[in-house]
Amino acid sequence: MNIKIVSRWDSNKILLCGEYESVKDCLEKNGGANLEGANLEGANLDGAYLWGANLRGANLWGANLEGANLEGANLRDANLGGAKNYSMSHDFCLEIIRRQPIETFTDGEWSTIGKISTHRFCWEEITKNYKGAETIFKKLDKEGYGEYLKKFKGEL
Repeated sequence: MNIKIVSRWDSNKILLCGEYESVKDCLEKNGGANLEGANLEGANLDGAYLWGANLRGANLWGANLEGANLEGANLRDANLGGAKNYSMSHDFCLEIIRRQPIETFTDGEWSTIGKISTHRFCWEEITKNYKGAETIFKKLDKEGYGEYLKKFKGEL
């Protein structure tokens, strides 16, 4: 399949292109690629390994991020709205939190955010030992990122 990833700001600017099995295959074979401003709207990135990729300003609207490894990826200024299946990504969560005004979270919530992000706890650990995290996820839910709250409540 011919894959062409273009800039979301200039559709004449091609960031990656070639014959690949899928968008995921293209991104993985070009690991750590500079995809600043890439238009990945609706892309299926299920299980993609995007460690260290520059996705600054990328359009991830409606992208399926199930199992995607975004560790170290630059998500600053990326369009994250409408993304799906992001509940397993600490990095996606941290980017959403980073975008909130500092006063959004209490000192206790910031402490919890720091512990969870530093140790990259799994959901079992978070739901068992960090009951106070629910208020953080409720705030993210109000911003349109409800998967974390559903995962915390065991609904996902």
